[in-house]
Amino acid sequence: MKVNRMVTVKNALILVGILVTSSLLMITNVAVSKPVTVSPKSERITLSQGIRYPNGITHDKNGALYIGSVVSGNILKKMENGKQEIIFKETDDVFAGTSLRYDPLTDILWVASPDFLGVTDEEGNVTRRPHRIAAIDLSSRQLIKIWLIPDGGFGNDIALDATGGIYVTDSIKDRVYHLSSKSSEFRVLLESKLFTPGRLGPAGIAVLPNDDLIIGLYSDGGLVQVTQSKNGSSPEIHRLKLKRPLENPDGLHSLPDGRLLVLEGASKSGDGRLSLIDLNTQPPYSVKTLVNDIESPLNLTLKGNKLFITESRLRHILLNDAKMAVPQEFFLRKIDINSKVYEGIYVE
Repeated sequence: MKVNRMVTVKNALILVGILVTSSLLMITNVAVSKPVTVSPKSERITLSQGIRYPNGITHDKNGALYIGSVVSGNILKKMENGKQEIIFKETDDVFAGTSLRYDPLTDILWVASPDFLGVTDEEGNVTRRPHRIAAIDLSSRQLIKIWLIPDGGFGNDIALDATGGIYVTDSIKDRVYHLSSKSSEFRVLLESKLFTPGRLGPAGIAVLPNDDLIIGLYSDGGLVQVTQSKNGSSPEIHRLKLKRPLENPDGLHSLPDGRLLVLEGASKSGDGRLSLIDLNTQPPYSVKTLVNDIESPLNLTLKGNKLFITESRLRHILLNDAKMAVPQEFFLRKIDINSKVYEGIYVE
């Protein structure tokens, strides 16, 4: 039987929104999830109650962290002294923070804001607003502008382009967009059949030191590499050969020497992982697990030699499993990648 992929994906996103809403409404009536034993390789940091189901994460020039949420437009600032505060409150224009990227060149905090929860009217009807990208001036904490994702798409992740603009993945339309500045509009950088094997396509995105893009395919478990043309011709794209498929690759981070950190969300197995792929070797590339047992890792930021991962704990929502306990606490996972455990990974 032929299935309309667009309808399937949209229905899946709507279902996630409904499930998130239901889970939050029923939270007082379910069992509290049991604490998870944390590997000695990493440390858990409890987030304030202002952020539930954390997703986007970035840091500024002074080392402060900024964390967004799947289900709220609030943005949490975590300072190096441990203090946490909401520095941007949800608005009608910004209602989620599934990807955050701070650009020190422009002092802009870029935010991906898909509407999973929607707006419920008095009769219980839910209306979902178009997914969008927002630009916030970090110093003033004021919203500069929003851009709707073209053609009703799903803007998933953001990467900086090093010249004041951003790249954005679209998991439904199977595209990568480029926005060159706050005064420009989206242009389609890339559309490819390589993006269509799974239910949800392009997710995490990272820029390599040579300016190539690496894009994760969430449902398919693959990675693709994109080389942009210098003369305006179409980008070159190819699928990377891996020794094993990735389990829901999401957040990506390129290290200075070209190696790649990958978060595997692992919605089916539940064994969320931080993995390393050395792209300097010959394919097929090995996938080395550095840390496992992370509950739904979604995004990451590297601050010096400290890696911070949002641990969203939303597997019960993705699996639609009412028997799974709803979490009462949410965390960052902090990992020192300059320790003996990760010898050779970090490059200053």
